[in-house]
Amino acid sequence: MKRVFAVNAITIDRDIEPLVRSTDLDEYADALKRHLSGQWDDEKWTAFRVRYGVYGQKQPGVQMIRIKIPGGILPLAWVSVVAEFNRRFCQGDAHITTRQDFQLYFVPLAQSAEALGFLYAHGMTTREACGNTFRNITSCALAGNCPREHVDAGLVADRLARSWLRQPLVQHMPRKAKIAISGCATDCAGTTLHDLGFIAVEKEGRQGFAVLVGGGLGSMPKPALKVLDFIPEEELATALEAMARLHQRYSDRINRNTARIKYVVKRFGDDKFRQLFTEEFERLRGLPQRPWQPLAWRRPDATAKVERTPLGVVPQHDGRFAIVANPVLGNLSAAQLDELVEIAKAAGMKELRLTRDQNLLLPDIAAEHLETVVSRLKAIDIDVPVSAAQSTDIVSCPGTTTCRIGITNSPGLARTVWEDSKNDPSSGGIAVRISGCQNSCGQHHIGDFGFHGLAKKIDGKPAPHYQIHIGGEARFGAQAEMAGIGGPIIPARLAPRALRLLRQGYAEGKQKDETVRLWAERLGKDGINNLLANLDETSGADSFLDWGDSESFKGAPTLRGECAAPFASDDLLADLADDALIRFDRNLAVKRWEPALQSAEEAVVFAARRLLHHAGQFTKDEESAAIILARVHEVAQPRALAALDHLSAEKTAALSNGRVAPYREAVAVFLDTVRAVIDPDTGGKDAAE
Repeated sequence: MKRVFAVNAITIDRDIEPLVRSTDLDEYADALKRHLSGQWDDEKWTAFRVRYGVYGQKQPGVQMIRIKIPGGILPLAWVSVVAEFNRRFCQGDAHITTRQDFQLYFVPLAQSAEALGFLYAHGMTTREACGNTFRNITSCALAGNCPREHVDAGLVADRLARSWLRQPLVQHMPRKAKIAISGCATDCAGTTLHDLGFIAVEKEGRQGFAVLVGGGLGSMPKPALKVLDFIPEEELATALEAMARLHQRYSDRINRNTARIKYVVKRFGDDKFRQLFTEEFERLRGLPQRPWQPLAWRRPDATAKVERTPLGVVPQHDGRFAIVANPVLGNLSAAQLDELVEIAKAAGMKELRLTRDQNLLLPDIAAEHLETVVSRLKAIDIDVPVSAAQSTDIVSCPGTTTCRIGITNSPGLARTVWEDSKNDPSSGGIAVRISGCQNSCGQHHIGDFGFHGLAKKIDGKPAPHYQIHIGGEARFGAQAEMAGIGGPIIPARLAPRALRLLRQGYAEGKQKDETVRLWAERLGKDGINNLLANLDETSGADSFLDWGDSESFKGAPTLRGECAAPFASDDLLADLADDALIRFDRNLAVKRWEPALQSAEEAVVFAARRLLHHAGQFTKDEESAAIILARVHEVAQPRALAALDHLSAEKTAALSNGRVAPYREAVAVFLDTVRAVIDPDTGGKDAAE
């Protein structure tokens, strides 16, 4: 006889997740207090802090704050908030990142809770802007405005970001995951270099998305693998979940250098990984997700011109115009931000957008306002080039100015290159990408000419150097040739001259319609070296002085970075237990009893492992539930054992009488009991919250 279970007592939270919750600030302030009092050590504090967008700088005692801007969509009110935040709490300019975030610097640690409170009070979040989480979800530079797009990729990014904030599953992943949305096959969001990417497509008259997984830059640049040709829009969240679960299940938690999802793809191979993803996706299909309102799809104009790095005045699909402006290296002062608000209001705009190229997009401008807007932008030192082909396209990470693991002063080199480019006609339309180390935060792999910083000795003394990369590309369907060709290593002081020689060599020597990549491949290593043969390689005093620095180079830093922040094993197990309880509810809501029962058992085992770790007993993922629970009975406190015995009885009753709600409640009570045993100060926070 088939058992019918009473699942109607189980309710699923289907509300839209807000960017800001007051509990976030309460949790951060409490954690900061615990750290400053010595209750939390540096490792536990760092694991917590980075998930709230608070990131250590190389300068002691101060923090970088990263504000999460999903899809790069920036309401005008937020621009004013960032300006005031910068005045109150920070030093220097606000910085637009390649993930369409804002970074602000030199916030004193003791003031960080007050700083977050200011942002949260104005509707802006830092939640999961750093750490081993879903980082900010990015989109095309012209999202919402491009004539070629099927759909507004920025809006898709914003919705998905809100759907996954605070989800227990993605709070302590083996490493971060970066996600991008492209509005058409041109792939201006560069999905190929992301852990997970979606490209809007039309297939057999249906509109949806292709799914790519496992891309990345860093020490092993790898293009993403297409795992699904087509999914409808309402299954986007399911694809995110499938990737996250594979990441949690298979990525390396020991060697953090090989813990990105691209290494899982490498481990299994393309075909096996595609199979694993498809199987996981099918298991998750049909489970409740956050609500999804249908998108507004359009018929794209595939003939419309699109530049790799859009700049200047760009026609929109609705007859209006967007202006893509170019603040130097993505830096904006508080005064510039205030003036931007006034410029935008006067032209009838309601929002701005940040781009992955560290630029600023002003959308929805009527033709009669264009001249005034351009003039006012230039008056506050924000350039509006005629076009990308006539612009200087330079992106840089912060390097040694603030980064704990930066080797070279990449912004110093970038500013020098910027000034040099003004008098170099060959610089037009050439993408230059500069990173202060091998991690590619400046995306050196995908520039026409990229530079990444390293330390190398000259006459036995450490000196700043750069390796050159040539012909990278992450858009226009780039795959096998995404990463640039590795070129020579040169002293940092010679980098501007080397770039000028390379740009001029390309301008004068390229064949018709020949890309930088094809030109470099035709020249080969010897040809590139010949172009740079006239570089001065003497070991004068300047060779030990980096661009923008006044002190001699001291070599590679010894500080630990926080890009691969540590995770506290107890916090991880707590989150996985909560996630399993949520999966229990989700499966019951669609009457999948067997997966629900398995999820409930997983929740109990994760919580039981917390008790064992608290008692000083190590556990392994592969240990069976029976072994874990038997071990718990030997060490657990009486109240934890009572809660465990109670849920066992309720499980037996549920299997007998089909009433699930009491069993579900017993599982939740056990999770809360474990939480109270391990951290009495929490008061047994509700596991289902």
